[in-house]
Amino acid sequence: MTKESYLIIGAGAFGASTALHLSRCMPSGTPITLVDRAPFPSPHGASWDINKVVRADYASMFYTKLGLQTLKAWRTNPLFKPFYHQSGMITIFPSKSNIAEDMLRNFKESGEHYEAELISVERCKEMFNGFYKDANYDDVENILWNPLCGWAEASRALETTISEAIRNGVQYEVGSVARAVVDDQGVCTGALMDDGREFSASHVILSTGANTAKVLADSFPKKQELWAAKRTIAAGVVVGAVDLTSEQIDKYKDVPVFVLDANETQGQTMPPTPDGKLKFNRDIPFTNTVTHSPSGHEISVPLIRPSSHQYLSPSELSSTYPSLFSEVNTVISGIYGPDSLEQLKPTTYRLCWDASTRDENFYISPHHRVQNLYIATAGTWHGWKFLPIIGEYVVKMLQGELGEEERKKWDWDRDLSGVPDWHMTAGRELKDLERKE
Repeated sequence: MTKESYLIIGAGAFGASTALHLSRCMPSGTPITLVDRAPFPSPHGASWDINKVVRADYASMFYTKLGLQTLKAWRTNPLFKPFYHQSGMITIFPSKSNIAEDMLRNFKESGEHYEAELISVERCKEMFNGFYKDANYDDVENILWNPLCGWAEASRALETTISEAIRNGVQYEVGSVARAVVDDQGVCTGALMDDGREFSASHVILSTGANTAKVLADSFPKKQELWAAKRTIAAGVVVGAVDLTSEQIDKYKDVPVFVLDANETQGQTMPPTPDGKLKFNRDIPFTNTVTHSPSGHEISVPLIRPSSHQYLSPSELSSTYPSLFSEVNTVISGIYGPDSLEQLKPTTYRLCWDASTRDENFYISPHHRVQNLYIATAGTWHGWKFLPIIGEYVVKMLQGELGEEERKKWDWDRDLSGVPDWHMTAGRELKDLERKE
């Protein structure tokens, strides 16, 4: 009998968590290799970030329960607890939306302790010593305030996860995948790197995030039935970070996560990081569609910058994508008021890419058409928070032990026909946002 071995391609939240959980449950000596194109934590993926929201606030009961499970891990697991900050979160949706009410109902029906409540615009203006009195409340009625969630230091938590997996025996390799290796019987046996190295394993897991569609197209350029197709696309958002002064750090240190996905603001922010960075996300994604030359079909791919880092200066962003530069200011102004723009000027920007799905669900599934090839990816702008636990579900999938609801929601071949796009589905192209000469 062939000894089981595991090759995980991609060391973001899904890949790192999978490596950790495999290292804990597989027999000692089981070969587990984690590959990424850069030393960890890789600066290219969505998981590499200064901070991420950690919440259980979902309109879906399925993700509410999963969020409560991951929140418990962030609060109590010694590996993750040092990076979690329970700041609370204010969530605002348009007045015609029932999402806030659905979130509150799910907390009530979960059977778990909760302190979330709906609050009025007037109360929101009064909270936190009037910090949000000048926010943009156009088209806003009910607001959800949840004191029992917060944010985590993203890159540090990811690095610690991978380090722990390595201590448990996981081998970390740096390399860019060229394609999956498949034998004459259609069985995936490993992956070939751009530099010619080949890694072999009995189980090959793609946790390749925004590059998933490209990896599958590169691997099977003439076999359309094996591509990602409409299942997941690479989508990006613009992020800006302000380097706060010591006085500003003291001023903003006790603010909550603030998500304002209503009116023109469409964005969010979190409390400052320990080193004084205040981040703002614009929650309107875009795609970067190109023609994939080996296959001839169009796919969205992350924009690859020539430099090794993914940050842009204010002048770089404003000269190349002036509308995105303005959109970050719209978020800052919409949350902290127009006058805040004089004091809160981002010093760095980033185009952050993720694998996005139309139905907000991940993929944790066998490929179905390629034996021994598995998919564990598509965070869809909310997957990172599950870093402590998502690998547990990937292991269950590999062992054929996923629950029926989980299997249906995360299956590679689930039916997406008729599924309405959720509010974070990309509806514009990056090239259309470029400065026109």
